[in-house]
This record gives sequence, structure tokens and C-alpha cells, in this order.
Amino acid sequence: MPATDVVSWLATAYLSGMNDELLGDIINDVQHQGDTSEAMYAVAPHLLALSQKSSGKMALLMLIHAGLISASSQSQIAVPCPADLATEFQATNNLGRSMVLAQLAHNHEFDDFKYLIAALAGFSGHGRFGRLIEGFDLYQDQFHHALLDTPIDDER
Repeated sequence: MPATDVVSWLATAYLSGMNDELLGDIINDVQHQGDTSEAMYAVAPHLLALSQKSSGKMALLMLIHAGLISASSQSQIAVPCPADLATEFQATNNLGRSMVLAQLAHNHEFDDFKYLIAALAGFSGHGRFGRLIEGFDLYQDQFHHALLDTPIDDER
């Protein structure tokens, strides 16, 4: 399926800047409900480039999504990366890793930290760990995970 909408949305982001709705549309199209697609391999380098040109929460979100794409790409059931995108997609790992490490020095809010660690794992070749970390939540001072029915007792 051609990703013509994604191309148009990325062009808009380069011209006018990224916003929540545009980023949501892009991610939904290339990774609908966690699925993988050939288009995600083309999108990740653009998310990093746009993140470098941005600041604040939107820059952070684009960086995280690029890392989560990298983590998803390492799944055994992931759609394979097309040969013509492989070199550029692999190049995102070094850049993404250094960008995440710079952000980790300043972002200590739980969700930002969790997603940055998940993105770092993706960029570092530990996609399964990144996808596992992504499922954690902190609610009422207790850790929960999407795969578990009860909170995790971390005080033992």
C-alpha cells in the first residue's frame, strides 16, 4: 500500500513543523496498533531529522517514536526492512542513541524516562527489552505492566 499520505504529512512537518495530530496520523499509518510496515523504516530517519530541528515536548516525542520504531523492527514478526531503506534506517541507531542519552540527562518524569529507555533499547539493538519497558506504568505509587493483572511488588 503506498504511503502517499505519510509523504504529504512529512512534507507538511518539514514546512510548518510537527504537531500532535500530524505525528499521531503518521505513527498510526506506519505502525497501526503496534503493527510494523515497510513505511516505518522510511519514517524513522525523518522523525530524527525533524526532532533535531525542533524543541520541547514535540522533539522528545519524535525521538521516542523513532526509537520505538527501531525496537519494533527487531521483532521476529516485523515486516522486513526494504533493501533500499536499510542503510539509512540503520544509520538512525547511532544518532538516535546519542540524542536519547542527551535527553535522559534532563528528563526524569516517569513516562518520559520510561519511553526514553525503551527508545534507547531500540536504538541499541535490544528491541525486546524496549517493548517490555514500554508496557510499564506507575499508578498510585505502584508499578503495573500491561501483561500482568496485578501490581508488581517491588519492595521485597
